[in-house]
Amino acid sequence: MRPLVLHLDIDAFFASVEQLRNPRLAGRPVAVGSGVIASCSYEAREHGLQAGMPLGKALRQCPPLVIVRGHESIYRCYAARLFEICHNWSPVVEEHLDEAYCDLAGTERIYPDPRQEVARLRDEIHSSTGLTVTAGLGRNRMFARLIGKLHKPDGLGYIEPEQEESLLLQLPIESIPGVGPRTATVLSNLGIEKVEQLRELSRSALSGLLGRNGEILYERCRGEDHRLIGGREIPRSIQRGTSFDEDISCPRTLDAMIEYLAERIASNLRQRGLEAGGLALQLVHGDHRRDRRRVALAPPTALDPPIIKTALELRRAMEGRRTAIRFVGIHLDRIRLAATVEQGDLFTATTEDPADTDLQQQQRWKRLLGQVDRIRMRHGHGALLRGSALALQDGRDRGGTALERDRHGLILRTSCLTR
Repeated sequence: MRPLVLHLDIDAFFASVEQLRNPRLAGRPVAVGSGVIASCSYEAREHGLQAGMPLGKALRQCPPLVIVRGHESIYRCYAARLFEICHNWSPVVEEHLDEAYCDLAGTERIYPDPRQEVARLRDEIHSSTGLTVTAGLGRNRMFARLIGKLHKPDGLGYIEPEQEESLLLQLPIESIPGVGPRTATVLSNLGIEKVEQLRELSRSALSGLLGRNGEILYERCRGEDHRLIGGREIPRSIQRGTSFDEDISCPRTLDAMIEYLAERIASNLRQRGLEAGGLALQLVHGDHRRDRRRVALAPPTALDPPIIKTALELRRAMEGRRTAIRFVGIHLDRIRLAATVEQGDLFTATTEDPADTDLQQQQRWKRLLGQVDRIRMRHGHGALLRGSALALQDGRDRGGTALERDRHGLILRTSCLTR
């Protein structure tokens, strides 16, 4: 059975959807986001614009830029339709925000010419959604994604096993999955810029330098990627944050926003069946100074109360500066699958035992939040909000400036479109 993986990547996803919804935007530079660019069209990228760039800088660099706030629920519908088509075409599909992996191993009789069949799949996606996708075919998921990137936008790439070596040796180390900015900086300080140079390091050297990630890079720089398609993806971290239309100096307003963001991020953990072992709070002041602090969550949790309590304690510990706040964000790390069973006590604890009381309180919160999550799944997150979030909506403690609300919750200035 010949291994074969297909990688599909939607071209300029958010911006392409907005151009489809408004034909007047076709052919014009478009950026989706609020505060920073979440996605931009290829017309905007010709001016040097990219995701993560502040919108103010983007407008100075590209004056004819059209900025759209973004409609996350609409983008989800487009992605769901694309994934539905992929499931009808491939036996195993792994879904992400704007991309999908399909395992085509064992489909030789059904698809004798994979490139021709993928071309038909791309045509079906375009006729059904109006979106263009870039496709890459390779022996494993790493090569499928690499060859697809070389054929963006709206292209189809296929790499034979005998072509893999020449492709790898000419790539920069940042192209290898697992090499982020921090890892790239560490390797760059050693004079390693290309994959060919990375191969000169032994497995033990990379392991001592980068830990477990070094052992993985040792294999990937040699073309080996053993990640299964359709496996459960566990993110390394999850974050939620927003900037304010006006800098905030009221502690109660800041605490209310922290509670709302903590509630959203905890709800996301429970939906994925995950829990976090670390929490960091980031504040950006009006003078652009950043303040970030992190603590461990013991034990790891996905419940609202401990996450909210920890975030608020961090905020109070960061009260040294008396400048207004422009941005607040919560970052969870040490993500793992939530335990399906809990270790019981060998001996029966008394009702006065504090540990037993805490355990009972956690069980009550799990039952309550389970019901809350079911209501929100059916009617939207905005169907149930904490009292502090309602105060943000009403504009109390905000000088009369209220936040709008829809069925998905409060409409923040910096929405989490890319999360």
